[in-house]
Amino acid sequence: MPDATMLAGGRPFTPLPTQPSFITLSPEEKAAGKWSRANMQRAIEILHRDGLLAISGAVDLEHVKALQESMTATSKQIKGSLKHLSQYNHGIDTNFLMSAPLADPALRFEDVFSNEFVIAVLENYLGPGIKLNLLTANCALANTNKRQNVHKDAPWLHPNCPYLVNTNLALSDFTPENGSTEFWLGSHVCSTGHEQVWLSHNAETPICDVAPDAVEERRKVRPGAQITVPMGTITLRDMRTWHAGMPNSTNEDRIMTAVGYAASWYPEPESRMKAPLSAEELLTKRTDHQLEFIPDEEWLAIAQDWDLASEASIKLPDVVGHRKSSKVPAGEREWAPLNHVADEEKFVRGK
Repeated sequence: MPDATMLAGGRPFTPLPTQPSFITLSPEEKAAGKWSRANMQRAIEILHRDGLLAISGAVDLEHVKALQESMTATSKQIKGSLKHLSQYNHGIDTNFLMSAPLADPALRFEDVFSNEFVIAVLENYLGPGIKLNLLTANCALANTNKRQNVHKDAPWLHPNCPYLVNTNLALSDFTPENGSTEFWLGSHVCSTGHEQVWLSHNAETPICDVAPDAVEERRKVRPGAQITVPMGTITLRDMRTWHAGMPNSTNEDRIMTAVGYAASWYPEPESRMKAPLSAEELLTKRTDHQLEFIPDEEWLAIAQDWDLASEASIKLPDVVGHRKSSKVPAGEREWAPLNHVADEEKFVRGK
């Protein structure tokens, strides 16, 4: 489908949206415990077209408010400990990662961390047998003025098909004023390493940033935009979709939780994401997983330490293709996605 207002022959065409499209859980669907056929079809079409889907009505707002209160207090504690850029998300001192209170049974809400309606959509988009592999949260600091570069969360040569989806719960109304994420809808379609930045022509993997020339070409047909969604919205993002963290000009931190899922065929990470043992029953209730469950006291000791320069901090899951030493499971063929970039085709920053 073209991203244009006029086709070549002069026939008009309605531009595709730059804001996320929604599906809303109806009372009848909630009572039945499943989506209607029409809503499921709409969800899958939106994800394939835009790389981003918004779901409303799937989370109890009282649960959202309870998490917002708890995690805002935690974010204030974290801010007092931030001293190095390696502690911030993408090295920009306006945004940091944190963990949701998974060790607190009073805040371990099923509709947040194991939502049956979200999982149903993902099993149709990624295929059956999805695996929970990511648990984090994100805080856009109040009174900031810096933005991230446009990027995709894939510092490796990712598959050219849906393979990972990150789901985010908005703990407040998300607006451009409080640092809502800028999304480049549809950028996941045919996105490859050609659009990413490489540190050198002989580098084996790219970095997350999208090359400036690719950004400008995309801007001509379907530009990025900061989203506006109400508190309690769950957004589902194909991990290939371009986006950027934005400054928060308000006086309040803006927080969202994150739960990520991988396709069943996606290889086991070299190092799994750690999670508290007490949350295992909930987190494995509806899907398989790629997590390492550890005693709660051990998890609590590292849960809010996201310093990329520290070996002791909690880590995002490592993935096949992320580094030269990456290996596929024993007995399987080497990691070789169709997403390949010849050395002379790489965009090298500063070259």
